[in-house]
Order: sequence, then C-alpha cells, then structure tokens
Amino acid sequence: MQTTPSDRLPSLRRRLAAIGIALAVAVLAVLGAMLVSGSTTHRVVEDSRIHTVPRILERQRATANLERLIRFGWITATATSAHDWRQASVTAQALAYHPSLSFDDEVRRQVMTVHAIIRQVVGKRERALTLRTATPGGGSAEAQAQEQDREARELWMPQETILVSLQGKLADDGVRLMVERFDRVAEIADLTRQLAIGAAVLILLILAAATLIVWRNLLLPVLQVAQTMRGTLDGGAQERSLPSPATAEMAVMQNAAVQLREALHRAALRETALKASEQRLSSIFATSEAAIVLSDAQGQVMQANDSFLRLIDHDKALDLSLDHLTHGDDAAREAPLLRAMLNGETDRYRLDKRLRRHDGSCVWVDASVRAIRDGDAPPHQFVTVAIDISERMRAEQELHFIRALVDQSADPIYCLDPLDGGRMVWANAATCRHFGTSQKHLLTMRIPDWDPNIDAPAVEAMWQNPEPLSTRVFETTHRVAGGDIIPVEVSATWLEHDGKPYVAGYIRDIRDRNRMLMAVRRSNEDLQQFAYVASHDLQEPLRMVASFLQLLERRYADRLDTAGREYIQFAVDGAVRMKQLIEDLLAYSRIDSRGLQPQPVDLAVIAQAACDNLVSAIAENGGRVSLSDRLPMVMGDQPQLIRLLQNLIGNALKYRAPDRFPDITVSAQRHGDTWIIAVSDNGIGIAPQYHDRIFMIFQRLHGIAAYEGTGIGLAICKRIVERHGGEIWVESQENTGSTFKFTLHAADTAAHE
Repeated sequence: MQTTPSDRLPSLRRRLAAIGIALAVAVLAVLGAMLVSGSTTHRVVEDSRIHTVPRILERQRATANLERLIRFGWITATATSAHDWRQASVTAQALAYHPSLSFDDEVRRQVMTVHAIIRQVVGKRERALTLRTATPGGGSAEAQAQEQDREARELWMPQETILVSLQGKLADDGVRLMVERFDRVAEIADLTRQLAIGAAVLILLILAAATLIVWRNLLLPVLQVAQTMRGTLDGGAQERSLPSPATAEMAVMQNAAVQLREALHRAALRETALKASEQRLSSIFATSEAAIVLSDAQGQVMQANDSFLRLIDHDKALDLSLDHLTHGDDAAREAPLLRAMLNGETDRYRLDKRLRRHDGSCVWVDASVRAIRDGDAPPHQFVTVAIDISERMRAEQELHFIRALVDQSADPIYCLDPLDGGRMVWANAATCRHFGTSQKHLLTMRIPDWDPNIDAPAVEAMWQNPEPLSTRVFETTHRVAGGDIIPVEVSATWLEHDGKPYVAGYIRDIRDRNRMLMAVRRSNEDLQQFAYVASHDLQEPLRMVASFLQLLERRYADRLDTAGREYIQFAVDGAVRMKQLIEDLLAYSRIDSRGLQPQPVDLAVIAQAACDNLVSAIAENGGRVSLSDRLPMVMGDQPQLIRLLQNLIGNALKYRAPDRFPDITVSAQRHGDTWIIAVSDNGIGIAPQYHDRIFMIFQRLHGIAAYEGTGIGLAICKRIVERHGGEIWVESQENTGSTFKFTLHAADTAAHE
C-alpha cells in the first residue's frame, strides 16, 4: 500500500497534544461505531465470499490452463511424432476456447491470437509431414520439411512469452484481490480494536490516556511493522497490511518496510517462475526421445539425457567429447559450420553425420547444433539435438543401389504417364541408347512418337479399366535413331504411386530372336522334308532289299549252307529294323506337324482304345490291364493320347518280370487345374540313375537281343506330353516295378477359361 509522505504528517509531539481534545469526541464515536461494527463485519465477510474468492479462483484456473496451453503448444511445435503433435494441437486449440480464459477481454484477445498462431504452426507441421510422405527419403523434400518444422518452432516461441505475460497479469490480479481482501479484513480488525480501545477509554479514560497515546502512535505501529517484516522474511503465505502511519517518523519506517516487502515479493515471484521453467526444461530434457547434449566450447560433454546415452551405447557421458564421437569424414564436413558459428556468422547449423558407439559401430543422426553466448561474446556452450536416422540412411542407400542396378541394366526400362498420352516420365540409360536420343528429349515423347502401330486414340483405349499390377507382354515395332523400324517385345505393368497411375516395364530388341525363329522354322521345314523322304524314298529301297533277300533265301536255300542262310536272315532283320526305325522317326517328327487341335476327350475311351490295340500282346504275355473308374475328361489330341498310353502299356508288357505275369493299372488324380495320369506295372523296374536317360531318343538300357525295339518309344511319349503342355516322369526302383506319370489339362478348367 502507498504511504503518505512524511512531510505531510504531524510529528509525535503535536499528535499527543491533539489527543486530549479528541478524547471526548472519540468516546462518543466509539459508542456509534460499536453499533455499526457488527453489520460492517458481516457485510465484508459476505462480499469476500460472494465476489472476491470466486474471482481469485477464476484467475487461478485461468493460470493453470495457460500453463497447459504453453505445454501443449510447445509439443505441437516441436514433437517428432505426428501423432503426438496432432493430439497436442487439438488439446491446445480446445484450451484456447476454455471458458476459464474468457472472463477478461484482454486475456481472451491474447489467447485468440495464440490460437491463430497454433493453427499456423499446425499448418507448417502438416506441410512438413506431407513433404516427407510424398518423397520419402528425398533430400530436397526433407530439407523443405525441416525448414517448415523450424519455422513452426520459431513461430511458436514468441507466443510462450505472451502466455507467460498473461500468467503474470493473472497472478498480479490474484495478488491484488487477495491484498484487497486482507485490507478489508485489516480494516475490520482495526475497527474492532478501536472499539475495544474506546470501551477501555470509557472505563478508564483518564488512566489509559497516556498508555493509549504510546500504544496507538508508537508501540503498535512498530510491532506491526516488525511482524510484517518477520512474516515476509519467513516466506509466510499471508501478508499483513500496515496501518496508516500516525506520525512522520512512522511513515518513514512503514514506507521502508513496504518497499522491502514488495522487493522480496517480486524476487519470490521471479524465483518461482525460474523454478517452474527449470522444471519444464528438465522434464523435456529427461523425457525427450531425441538425444540432447550440452557441451562446452571445447566439445566436452557437460550434460546428456538418457536418449543420447542409449544412442551411443554408453553408461556415462561426462568423460566423452563430441569431437571424438563424430566420425572423421563427418568431422571434416562439420568444421566449416563450427567455424562460422564461432566467428559469430550464425547461431545454429544442422547436418547429417555419424556418431561412434561404444562397440565401435556408427549410427547416423540428424544433428541440430545451437550456440549459447552472452551478447556478442564467442559461444561458451553448445546444445546439440540428435535424432537417429539410421533406418532412413539405410533406405536411401538401398534406393541408390536399386536405382544404380536399374540404370546399369542392359535392357531398356521405362515408366510412362498413361493420362498424358503415354508420355515417357522416366527412362534408364539403356532406353536412351535404344531410341538413340537424350533423356531430356525422350521425356517429351509419347507412345505414337516411337511406335508407328499406335496412334493417340489407341493409347487412350489401351488403358481402359486396367487391373493394378497387371502386366501385358506384346510384340510391336519401334522407330529408333535414323528412322529405322525394328521389332521389339514390350512388357507393360500398370502401377499406382501416390494416387497417380503409371505404366512401367521393359523393352527388348527381338531382331536376333526373330532371326533364330526363322532359322528354326527353316530347320523344321527341312525336317518335314526329311520325314517325307524317309516315308517314301528311303523305305522303298529297304523294302526292295528285304524282298530280294527273302526271294534269294527261298530260291537258293538248297544251295546255301547254314551260315549263308543265317547271314541272309541277319540282313532281312536289319532291313526290317531299319524300316521300323524310319517309321518311328517319321512318327516322332509328325507329333507337332500332324497333330490335331486339343479338345475335351474321355481318357477312359482312350485307355480302352489303347488296350484294344494291344489285345494280342496282353493275351500273349498273360497280362492284365486295370482301368480306374475315375479316368477323367482331359484336353488333348485323341490319336496321340492313344499312342501315348499304348506305348506305356506296351513297355509294361515288354519289360515284364520273368517270374510273374504283367499286372498294369491306369489311374488318375486331380491336382489343381491338371490331372496326373499314372501307368503302374510290376515289371523289372528301372534304377534311379536311368530315370532321365530313358526319355532320350535312341537310348536303350538293354540290348536288342534281350528286348526288341528302336529306343524311341518313350521319346515319342515325352514329345506328345510336352505338346499338350504337361510333363512326364517315372517313379521306379530296380526289380520293384515302375510307375510312369504325366500331366494333362482338365477339360472343365479349359472350358471355363
């Protein structure tokens, strides 16, 4: 409270002289004051309960919500996780509209300004997140995102000052209300005390006059000043109001006491605010996921949080130096930035670098370094905030490796924009060589510019209703450097990236392949011509040789000895075997050229037809052929499938075990879209090392004397199965029989397709 200047107050001697005159008036005044004291006390208490206390509580709630707004605003501007700062921004904006911050126009206006700044901070954080999501690992996008984060933090930091100022204003208002409340209480106490003194004066007016003067004008003010100062020095929660000074001497004393009390009160407020700030910073320092380090001008670590210790895998950081922890190559990059900071050119810098861990390994971090300086003096401390970016660096290295592989690929690899007429948006070096132009010019070209078979309407129709990740492989022609038109094979795969469609694939020059195909076609034509010759021109001399040898044997049999007749028989058998060999070769060559278009056929009918063709051989060997009741409908060329089963059943009869009759079973088992057909026997079996060899042409495991044949039967079986898109194999052990298995497409699947 303000005291009256001492030169305007009477001295103690003048006051004592005036008291005698005032005693008579005071006696009468005390009697009246006693009547109104009760009502005044009640009115003051009610006013404090109804008005003053709610207003104090109102400011305390507003102060607490401002503190929360500062905390969540700081998290919004600095948190690393998008989930954290988004949640914090929602809470901060909700606090800005809290009813407790609307009772005062100035507070409401300042909070609304802070709310607008929070929205700007959120906008910048969202733009930073969008840049990182749109171009993960991209250097330019990451730099822009980091700039947005920095601007968000710098935009928020002044708002904390505004909110702290509002807190101070509310605290001052609360103190003022409390002072007013205690002033009123003091006034009531003074009034009550004066009434008591008045009553005493009525009883012992003359005897107490001197005592009253000393007490009222000297002893009481001194005691109250001493008590107030003692409470202030002891840090008492309540402050006692000093009475109005009665004399100039007391005015000087009270004025000094008030000034001292106010100075101590301001110092206490500053100390409380400093402790709260230190607690907030300590909490952020200890709980932050980012590694935070405080170092001196020589790089020696002075303080580090747990995140930093976990990052470098150390138990203690006080004996560490950031210069020694930084990788040598990165220290060279950091040196110019550090010199600029020491020279006062900048207060902060940021770079990606490697820190050495306790085990000798390195971890990549995004390091932000800020200098702490006093005025224009050189920095005496540095604050470093490091975020682990090892995963990002590994992803970038993998991306660079994959990009290098694609760029160095010998095949042209490309990417098109189907919504822009098939414009080339990316191409590797092989694509530029393929078209004989630069990448800059190639990225301005569209499909019709290099493919004479496709025009603009065809490009639009080409990508109607595409399936994601669907791939089309087709042959076309390309116009390359010099205007040459060359045949190519093109692979096109529909992709989506960031909500936008693209077409990617490869281009393959098939001129060499076409030349090889032409050579194969010519070879096949020569083979067909050979087959024709074999079926007509070669067989005729063989028939003539065999006929004349047989005629020679009949006419001159009586003139030939046993050896001569045996020689003639050998020659006839050779001619017959040669004829059979030519017929088998002819059948082998005609499997592809004379085959019918596959269609649904009943495998039971085919197996029965094969058995009918072998009825004599089955009876001669005393064999039995069992056909499964579940033989299915398959896709195939019926004559060739009859020959296939006839060859397999015939082999089972031929290679029978000498001690038992042949027992042959034909069965089928469904496997997805195909049927596995099995022909099993109880014959002599085949050793595992010969399982692949028996399907090769002219390959025999036994001599002609033991088993007749040309050694081409199983090769024909394999050729027939492969023409039908299947495969054939054998499962057998020596002396345990054999099971030949082959696959055919199911008729119901083919019909559905």
